[in-house]
Amino acid sequence: MLAAGASTRMRGWKMTLPFAGSTMIETSVRRALEACARVVLVSGFRGQELEDLFAGWEKVECVRNERYELGMLSSAVRGAARVRTDRFFISLGDMPLVSPELYRLLLSYTEADAVIPKYRGKKGHPLLVSRAVRDCLLGFDESLTLREVLALFPTLAVPVESSHILTDIDDRGDYESLRPGSGAEGVR
Repeated sequence: MLAAGASTRMRGWKMTLPFAGSTMIETSVRRALEACARVVLVSGFRGQELEDLFAGWEKVECVRNERYELGMLSSAVRGAARVRTDRFFISLGDMPLVSPELYRLLLSYTEADAVIPKYRGKKGHPLLVSRAVRDCLLGFDESLTLREVLALFPTLAVPVESSHILTDIDDRGDYESLRPGSGAEGVR
């Protein structure tokens, strides 16, 4: 799970903002763990805070991306280096409304190297990728984008009924409209 960025559009760091009775990042991790055996959490900006927050979590391995300013691909590469399974998710820490059921649904598709959820024609997160994608990530130029890496592999776009695959929390308005109690968290 990628949580390395500095939250510049938020005008304040978003990962530890209150969300669903804990923090945004804890909610995202908890939901992933309902469907996954473990989470590799990639930190960067304020990395020590995340490492301290998850210190007692047995199924969470924190890894720091010291070069997080290079972008999402650099964090995906750091996380992929710690993967031990044949398939794994690339998910985002600022998407706490992605459900465990969505993770489970994507896990049921095994025929492509990249499985991407799609809502009303738009692709979102989390992405389920294969060991072949992992191996490519580990040898790839980190200045490129994840989209450029995925273009090298057979990809399956899976239609889903959840708009949450598109809903990351980038700014204060997103946060206020999506946090539990706002009425938007149940929107699918």
